[in-house]
Amino acid sequence: MRVSSLVFFPLKTARRVLVTGVGLAAAAWMLWGFLVITPYAQQTALDQLTFSLVIQDKSGNPLQVLPLKAGLRRVFRPLKQMPSSLVRIVLTAEDRGFWWHPGVDPLALLRAVWQNAAHRETVSGASTLAMQLARLLHPHAHNLAGKAAEAWEALQLSARLGRAGVLELYLNLVPFGSNLEGFPAAARAFYGKDVLELTPNEAAELAIVPRSPQTYSPWVFGTRSLTRARELVKSAFPDGAYDGKAPRVLDPARSDLWPFRTPQYVQWLTSLPEVARLNGREPLRTGIDPALQSYLETLIFRTVDSARPKRISNAAGFFLEPKTMTIEAWVGSANFFNVADEGQNDGVTIARQPGSTLKPFLYAMALEQGFTASTILPDVPTDFGGEEVYTPANFNDQFNGPVRLRQALSSSLNVPAVYTLQRIGVRPFADFLISAGFTTLESQRHELGLGLALGNAEVRLFDLVQAYGLFLHEGSWTPVLPFPGFKLPALSKDRVRLIDPKVAELVRNILTRHPDRTLAYGSHGNDKIPLEGAMKTGTSNQFNNIWAIGFTPELLGGVWMGNFSGNTIVGAADSGYPASIVSKTLEAFGSNESFLPLRDLERHRICAVSGSEATDNCPDTIDEWFIPGTAPGPCTWHGPAGEVHYPQEFQTWLEKYRYRRGSGYLASRLAILRPRQGAVFYDDPSAPRSAQQLALEAIGPGQAEVRVDDRLIMTLPFPLRTWIPLTPGEHRLSVRESVNGNETSVEFVVH
Repeated sequence: MRVSSLVFFPLKTARRVLVTGVGLAAAAWMLWGFLVITPYAQQTALDQLTFSLVIQDKSGNPLQVLPLKAGLRRVFRPLKQMPSSLVRIVLTAEDRGFWWHPGVDPLALLRAVWQNAAHRETVSGASTLAMQLARLLHPHAHNLAGKAAEAWEALQLSARLGRAGVLELYLNLVPFGSNLEGFPAAARAFYGKDVLELTPNEAAELAIVPRSPQTYSPWVFGTRSLTRARELVKSAFPDGAYDGKAPRVLDPARSDLWPFRTPQYVQWLTSLPEVARLNGREPLRTGIDPALQSYLETLIFRTVDSARPKRISNAAGFFLEPKTMTIEAWVGSANFFNVADEGQNDGVTIARQPGSTLKPFLYAMALEQGFTASTILPDVPTDFGGEEVYTPANFNDQFNGPVRLRQALSSSLNVPAVYTLQRIGVRPFADFLISAGFTTLESQRHELGLGLALGNAEVRLFDLVQAYGLFLHEGSWTPVLPFPGFKLPALSKDRVRLIDPKVAELVRNILTRHPDRTLAYGSHGNDKIPLEGAMKTGTSNQFNNIWAIGFTPELLGGVWMGNFSGNTIVGAADSGYPASIVSKTLEAFGSNESFLPLRDLERHRICAVSGSEATDNCPDTIDEWFIPGTAPGPCTWHGPAGEVHYPQEFQTWLEKYRYRRGSGYLASRLAILRPRQGAVFYDDPSAPRSAQQLALEAIGPGQAEVRVDDRLIMTLPFPLRTWIPLTPGEHRLSVRESVNGNETSVEFVVH
């Protein structure tokens, strides 16, 4: 009987303990569920909590740590990226029972009540990390009701976030004074370190600061805080040795307190809505190449310094990784901190006249519309326009007569470019440029004329470099990626085909063959590069902007130089300055790969003068590439006896720039070259009327009958170059050719 009682009693007790334990567990779970489902008053504040956005280069080095309101720096780090020694020290200092209590420590609470009552003052607060976090998110009054509310919110936070989540937020939010919150921000500000690099001594010193930032700040570090830090380390690591040395605190006035790299790029980047919405919980890893960025900054600074005698005070550089079009370098000015030179402006995004850098797009359109690389274009003195006569000249003030399209683009000749734009049309070319990303041209439509061929509109370096990607992406326009992985929600397609891949390949080949630049720049062109890369330079017509754009398979970029104030450059406009920067940068960072051999084009032997298929009569021949089916017919300019027959439109050029006219002229279609339709002339009262005459140039077959206001005034053979009297009034000038009886006319006005 006694034995059975002894057996029965423990079983009964165990059953009671089990039931009690289950009941307590069920109650705990019910309490946890109640805490989770009970509305948390600060849930919105918790959800909208933001941190300083850390913008990194492609290697993970910080470019900038962006401040929040009023200059606050609060850098987020996940708990798993916090050093274990820091976690151990913080819990030792603030909440030794953190891992077992539910957010409120009942034992610490009882101890605090006992100690405060015994001393009749507050000597212990019993605040857990969860309670401190609740106070950071929602400060309460310092009374019993406030403390109770704080404890309730701490329980809610612990239930919602879990212990790890509470600890993580506390470590990232705890205030350190001096506009600093969280251990990651404090580690960088006080010690110039990443939080993972903190020593136990430094971690202990920082753990004490939140108790009274004004008293314990490392910048005003004293014996009292050093003693407390020593005690804290010994308490957290009883088996470890404390060296007793105070950590080395850095000067709060140092210039590198917070990194400040690529300021204009960061300013542009943070203006993007997709970036502005980031909450800072993760760093933003960009594609900025730190080596390329530093190289370009130094090279631009030195080049501007050497160019100052020509009144060049600034420059900007912009480079992309061409396969993905990700930004790798952005230098907005030579010196961001130079107020006198307006260094805080951004030359990458400011619109300026690009000069001849638009010509590759013009000739790409021409090749799309039936031109070939050997199409002959006139480089002769030519009047364009109507009431405002436009007569462009070349960079070297020379005219080269008949030139092939390849020569015109490579040597950046002006007259052939304007002639080509007149054939294509200003409006279609402007539409093409806008579709290629030149957004600034949209507002300039009503001002654009034939001068657009020479870049007299305003565009951005950003858009210019982006558009040159056409020649690397088989004619497809590919938008710039602000950083790797960036999504482009505004675009239905990442790439838009604008030109035929074969045209893109041919233009790239023209821009790469630097020997073809000899017409304008001689055999030692000032912007040849010593590697297989494409290059195009440009100078605005007011000589206040000089440009260079270049690319290899590995790097695409451009440089602008000039003055933000708009001052003109002193002396000769020298695009060799930006070309030198681009070529050196391409050589240093983009010279490992070569362009693939031309694959989709046909090679033919052509006459170097006429651009047609070479015959045995042609003295100079070269190879040229053609889109299949576009190769020209045989040359008709050279005869078997050595005679040379030029087209009639080159008559004036031959007489002025050649020692002999040639052996005659080829038959031409009827056309009046001068005056232009709608031209306006003015009577000069100081000169005799007999000396005021109008230049007439016309081409066509056979004889020319010239009439003014239906009155026959002369009959001469083509090509026609003569003068007719100027008389006030509105007039109609007509020319009729004798072979087929065709007639053409223009109208002009004399005031």
